[in-house]
Amino acid sequence: MRLGVSAKLLFVIFCIFLLLPLSVSAVEVIRREKQQQPAQSKGILSPMQAVLDFISAFWLPLLITGVIVFVLLYIIKWIKTQREKANVFLLDYNRTRALCRLHANKKRIKESKIWIYILAVGIFISVLLFVIALVTDDVPSFILALISGIGGLVVSGVFKFAGFFNRYDIVQIAGRFGNKIVGYYLGECITSDGFRNFLCWNRRKFLLWKNDFIIKVNLNKEWKIETRNPQTKQREVRTFTIPNDLIIEGEDAIIIKGEGLDVAGYYYYPILTDQNGDIVNMDLFAFAKARDVAMLDTLYQQTEDFVRVQREAINLNPHVRYIGKTRGESVEGAQGG
Repeated sequence: MRLGVSAKLLFVIFCIFLLLPLSVSAVEVIRREKQQQPAQSKGILSPMQAVLDFISAFWLPLLITGVIVFVLLYIIKWIKTQREKANVFLLDYNRTRALCRLHANKKRIKESKIWIYILAVGIFISVLLFVIALVTDDVPSFILALISGIGGLVVSGVFKFAGFFNRYDIVQIAGRFGNKIVGYYLGECITSDGFRNFLCWNRRKFLLWKNDFIIKVNLNKEWKIETRNPQTKQREVRTFTIPNDLIIEGEDAIIIKGEGLDVAGYYYYPILTDQNGDIVNMDLFAFAKARDVAMLDTLYQQTEDFVRVQREAINLNPHVRYIGKTRGESVEGAQGG
């Protein structure tokens, strides 16, 4: 019989409350034995004084570290924004990736609660050592309490963020050459270009970050591709029909019909076959869809840039600036006048 998460958590809490009185009793015995010993001059400060000394001694390195982390995060965000402005295809990929995480089916990601147990054990050890430090006036115990509390918080946060013990549904490609597992489910979304996007991962980078990618599956019943006839050298439009039941959703797996995966740009596409069983080249169709999205994003960006430049030009106009100063009006007010 497998215990649920609630039952396990209750068991951990029960153990903590069972061991805490015993630990406090042991500390009380230590305190009484220490009181019976001859009094000696204390060369060690109290734990609370040690806190103040620790803060006063390390406030500058902690402040510098915090500022450095804040600046690095700002620089990383700025670089990401500049890259997206320069590459509209990357902007579309990051936006689709965020939508997949937003619309993820949580039932396909079984989150492990082991990080809660690690946090509970860390808090318990920290509280226990802090009680010992207060009773015995022992500064090393206080330092260990501080380290164990912070360590439990950091370790539990890493386990929560990385999801080491989570169970993810698998994503398979099924075709004439058998079934192949291509990744593990992280999220999904349907975009206006007519695709269903699956965010997957298959390995980790630096033992923490998941190497994720997006598989785009066409939901339209048919699509048209403009090609050039090799004999007549004239352009012609070919129509391809999407196979029925292209996506099969099982209890623990998502099966996509295809002969494998191919990559075009930032996305992966299933390799499909036409009515005659021939492989269909999705590159032109994928490029056409990505081009339409990129052109729309570029139009939005150019419109924003145009409005900003026009507003700056109006603000630099001497006549408008004179009216604004004499009448006390803004640019919009000056225009209206």
